Amino acid sequence: MKTNKDELIAFNSYGGFDTTNNEYHILNTNTPLPWCNIIANEHFGSIISNKGTVYTYYKNSREFKLTNWCNDWVTFEPGERFKGIFEYDYNIIYGFGYVKVIEENEFISKSMDIFIPNNSDVKIHYITLKNKTEVEQNHKIEYILEPTMGVSKEISGMYIICKEINDSMCFKNPYNLEFSDNTAFVTVVSENNFVMTEYDSSNFTTKVDISIPKNGSISFAIILGVSEKNGIQINDILAQYDNMIKIQDSHKNTKKYWSDLVVKNFSTGDKYIDILANGWLLYQTIVCRLYARSAFYQSGGAIGFRDQLQDSLALISSWPEKTKNQIILHSSKQFEKGDVLHWWHEHNNAGIRTYFSDDYLWLPYVTTEYIKLTNDLSILDIKAKYLEDKPMGNKRELYEVFYNIETEASIYEHCKKAILYGLSRISEDNGLLDIGDGDWNDGFSNIRGQSVWLTFFMMDILDRFSSLASHKEDKEMTDICKKYIHKFKHSIIAYAWDNGHFVRAFYENGEVLGASSNEECKIDLISQAWAAIALKKFPDLEHEINQSLDAAEKYLVDKNNMIVSLLYPAFDKPKNNPGYIKAYVPGTRENGGQYTHAAIWLAKAYFEVGKYDKGIEILKYLNPIYHSDNKQKADIYMVEPYVLAADVYTNPDHIGRGGWTWYTGSSAWMYKTIEDFMK
Repeated sequence: MKTNKDELIAFNSYGGFDTTNNEYHILNTNTPLPWCNIIANEHFGSIISNKGTVYTYYKNSREFKLTNWCNDWVTFEPGERFKGIFEYDYNIIYGFGYVKVIEENEFISKSMDIFIPNNSDVKIHYITLKNKTEVEQNHKIEYILEPTMGVSKEISGMYIICKEINDSMCFKNPYNLEFSDNTAFVTVVSENNFVMTEYDSSNFTTKVDISIPKNGSISFAIILGVSEKNGIQINDILAQYDNMIKIQDSHKNTKKYWSDLVVKNFSTGDKYIDILANGWLLYQTIVCRLYARSAFYQSGGAIGFRDQLQDSLALISSWPEKTKNQIILHSSKQFEKGDVLHWWHEHNNAGIRTYFSDDYLWLPYVTTEYIKLTNDLSILDIKAKYLEDKPMGNKRELYEVFYNIETEASIYEHCKKAILYGLSRISEDNGLLDIGDGDWNDGFSNIRGQSVWLTFFMMDILDRFSSLASHKEDKEMTDICKKYIHKFKHSIIAYAWDNGHFVRAFYENGEVLGASSNEECKIDLISQAWAAIALKKFPDLEHEINQSLDAAEKYLVDKNNMIVSLLYPAFDKPKNNPGYIKAYVPGTRENGGQYTHAAIWLAKAYFEVGKYDKGIEILKYLNPIYHSDNKQKADIYMVEPYVLAADVYTNPDHIGRGGWTWYTGSSAWMYKTIEDFMK
């Protein structure tokens, strides 16, 4: 049965929300760009678009793609496609943990439920065909794969071996050193003699011929999965799904797993904010950021030190064990010096050591927030090992395999070491913290001076950590926290206040980034937002906080287009080279576009200083539903209405267009900000 568009909220001629079932229904699949859903468990996942399946991976979404990943939305040649279903005039429904395809022709109604069980490394396509006529109907469905079994088909495609084994089509890449014992397989499960299966191993195609009795229906499943130990587990895996009842039960259990995990009941007073807060934000955070670490526009696979720690902030209240485990894991990626890996691949311990200046500080930030909300002080005594030291020499970054050494310390000591390492990088010239090769904004890779934002961030962390130091009876650290809060306050006012707002950073040559006298980047958002967050306890700075927020609103908030810019004006021909940020076209991504992650911090800042109406206003501007609740808006915004975009363009030629979606830390921050506001 096709959905009635009148039953959907924010219908835009392409699709709309079914809030009763927590679904997004796409009735017209000719969307401006591919609109996707991600389904995954902790090890196995797939990206489905309204144009077809994008790809499937196992363990690491970059390093071990089972099928070819395609992010070219013009030519769109995905690693998996169907013939006979998911092909002509279909509707598609996206839910938490599943996709449903509904297609009808004159004779047959077709439905396909696609899901990944939370406890098994398979993707199940559960297909039901109903004959609408008085005569038997014959139908053929083909499932065609373009195997990768590695990083890319160009590298590994020529090495793939495929053959039929025990009623399954199996394929592997014996030359993939890290995944050589992994065998992917496709199997058709049916309890009906009217379903005939043929595997074409030379073309990686599964063909299913179905005879449907008059007025009858046929159900079967096509399963794509992976087995370790050279395939000896395949039979054990398939035994869990060898009949339709087991598959239906697994489908129900998968939906329940995700519903229990992400569905909430916030009532903020704004219908569109509630839709995101009551499921979609947490789903985006968990399935994409923490599980898949992949989306249509990027397939990263790695764990980011700052990224996944921040994502876990959204889970403290509803899934504290996940946040706790994230803290412990990230503690084990710290060097004895106090710095950390910028990102790493968990399956092989390969990662990158850098001079980014904020990564390590997210460990004490998230730990203090976790303890604040859970009162679980026991985490401070849990031990985690350090990484072996591999000096960077004269390199600015080092990609290597890093193993843990036997030396270990408590989580408290890991957090303390991160803070002390940061405090060791204070400029003698202005008392601010060294920006390194970038702080939160990686694009500031060539400033090499000091970061005002980082100094605000450190002040907030010192305030948070001082109570933990007192709890541990660590008087020396307690005194350090209090001492440097006041030192930084003095330095900020003396050097970073500029004609009504706070500057962003200082170049190595002493020139200022984010000063009102600049022709480009006169003001940067996160200095103003974090000034409010870090200085709100100082009554003597209330005037400066209010002025800086007013300046952010004046220069960075475009109320007509509902966009919040990261900085203004964008870099075009800067006097000083700030770094790779200037490689972006002005008004896109970090270069003066809306970078949603940072824009949410402005809402957070408003809430923390009691300006609730302004905080809600910013959340509305960032909400994709407000940018897509009719066709005109959706055609400008172009990307999915149900998940946050990392960026929105301010460039006059493309103003209001959404950029990179799904794979953004803004979903966690928006959820966390709403949750904190509701408390």
